[in-house]
Amino acid sequence: MLGREHVFGHPALTDQVTGLGNRLHFELVYSYLFHGADRGVPLTVLLVSIPASDHDLLAPTGAAIQEAFRVSDLVAHLGDGRFAILLLGTNLSGGRIAADRLEVSLASILSEQPSLALASYHPDMTEPHELLEAADRALQQVRERGGGLEMTSE
Repeated sequence: MLGREHVFGHPALTDQVTGLGNRLHFELVYSYLFHGADRGVPLTVLLVSIPASDHDLLAPTGAAIQEAFRVSDLVAHLGDGRFAILLLGTNLSGGRIAADRLEVSLASILSEQPSLALASYHPDMTEPHELLEAADRALQQVRERGGGLEMTSE
């Protein structure tokens, strides 16, 4: 049986720097899971952006992010120091707990505070891009403040 290890090892779906899922992997899984959220399965997206000064720490940052989450959560490196975590079965409150845990973990690796943004599926969302755009808007707001956490339930 082919498991998670097989998928992550496939070069088309794996980020070569971090060993995490890449943007393609994220987009494939996300589009599938988004449509399950309209059936009552909570879905939260956590976006993480690390400062440009810490881009030489992508591999240890990716490992720390992966370690901070459940096996059932998808952690992906989207490129340019941006990571995305799909938290299936997790509402915004649960996402906040996970984000707080991640902030503590990253504090020992990064020289500056990362930017984190949480967004949860809302029944008014009909297209997958809506949840990602909400998370991205929250990420832009927190980056403008110099890091920290922003949450939205648009």
